[in-house]
Amino acid sequence: MTKLGTPDVVGRFNLGSIIATPIIMFANLQLRSVLATDAKNQYRLQDYVGVRLLVLPFAFLVVLAVAMLGYRSEQVLIIGLFACARCVESLSDLLYGYAQKNERLDLVARSLVIKGFVTLLGFGVTFAVTRHLGWAMVGLVIAWSIPLLFFDLPRARKIVAEHPLDRLWPRWKKGPIISLMRLSLPLGFVMLLLQMRHTVPRTVLEGNFGEGELGIFSALAYLVIVGDTIVQALSQSSLARLAVFYRQGDHRRFGRTVLNLVGFGLVMGAVGVLAAHFIGRQLLTVIYSSEYGAHHRLFVLIMAGGGLFYISSMLGSPATAMRAFGGQMAIQIVTVVLLTGLSLALIPGRGAYGAALVMLGGGAWTALGYGILVWRGYHRMSLGKPTQGDAG
Repeated sequence: MTKLGTPDVVGRFNLGSIIATPIIMFANLQLRSVLATDAKNQYRLQDYVGVRLLVLPFAFLVVLAVAMLGYRSEQVLIIGLFACARCVESLSDLLYGYAQKNERLDLVARSLVIKGFVTLLGFGVTFAVTRHLGWAMVGLVIAWSIPLLFFDLPRARKIVAEHPLDRLWPRWKKGPIISLMRLSLPLGFVMLLLQMRHTVPRTVLEGNFGEGELGIFSALAYLVIVGDTIVQALSQSSLARLAVFYRQGDHRRFGRTVLNLVGFGLVMGAVGVLAAHFIGRQLLTVIYSSEYGAHHRLFVLIMAGGGLFYISSMLGSPATAMRAFGGQMAIQIVTVVLLTGLSLALIPGRGAYGAALVMLGGGAWTALGYGILVWRGYHRMSLGKPTQGDAG
C-alpha cells in the first residue's frame, strides 16, 4: 500500500486501525491468554466462546457509533470494515488459545502462515488492482475469514473430540459467564490501555499534522511489528509453561525462562536499532520509497522505542502466567497518562519526531513497570509464599 498509495491513504488506513482496534481488543478481554493458562480447567471452552460471542457485537456497534460521530463518510467506511476484520480475527484468536492450552502451537503457526498468504492476496492484490482502499478492506475481511472457516474451526473440532467436556458451541450459563467476565475484565482494560499507547500519540499527530504525517510515522512504526511478531510468538509459546511453573512454585525454571525471554527481547531491540542506523535509508527506500527513506533518522528513534516495548511484551507473559491482572492494569493506566502528557507536550512542536520520543518514554516506563511486577512475583515464589491469585 505504501508503494502504490499516497501517505494520505496510508494514514486513512491507520486511522481505521486507531479507532477500531482498541475497542475490539478490549472486547477480547484477552480470553486467549486466560484460556491458555487455565491449567485447572476452571472454565470450559464453551464458556469462553459464549463470552466472546456475547461481547463482540456490542463492541462492533460502539466502533460504528464512534466513527459516525466524529469522522467523514469515507473514513467511517474504512473504520467499519477494519472493525469487521478485527471481529473475524478475534474468533480465530480464541481458537489459538485453545490450541495453545493443548500444546498445539503448530496449528497456530500454520494458521498464521495461511493468514499471511491470503492477506497478501485479499488485501494486497485487491489494492494493487483497484487502487481503492475500501475494496481492499473488503478483501481483508474475506481473507481473514478463510483460515477461520477452513482451518481454525476444523482443527479445533478435532481437539474438542479428544476432550469430552469441551464444546465449540457457546454456553451462556449465567454463573460461569459472569465469573469469567469478572476474571478477564482487568485484562480487557489492560489490552485497551495497551492499544491506547499507540492510539494516543497517533491521534494527536493526525489532529495536528493530518493524514500525510500520520502515514509517514505509521509506515515506519509498522516495521516494529516485524520484530514484534517474533517476540509475540515466543512470548505466547512460553505462556502455558510459565503458568505451570508458577502454579507449582518452581521459581528456578520460572526465573530461567523469564531471563531467556528478556534476553531475546534485548537482542531483537538492539538488532532493530543497529539496522535502522546503518541501513535505514536503503531499507525504507526498498520497502516503501525514497520519500520514506528520507526519514531514516526518525526510523532509528522509532526502532529504539520499539525495542523497549519488546522487553515489556516479553515480561507480559510471566505477568499473565502469575495472573497479575490488577498489576498489569495499574501499569497501563500510568502508561496512558504518561503518553497523553508527552504527546500533548512533544508532538505539536515536533511532529513525527515528537511521536517517536513519546514511544521512547512509554517504552522505558512499561519495561520498568513490568520488570518490577514480575520480580515481585518471582520473589514471592523464591520465599515459598502462596502463588495463587493476583500477584499484582
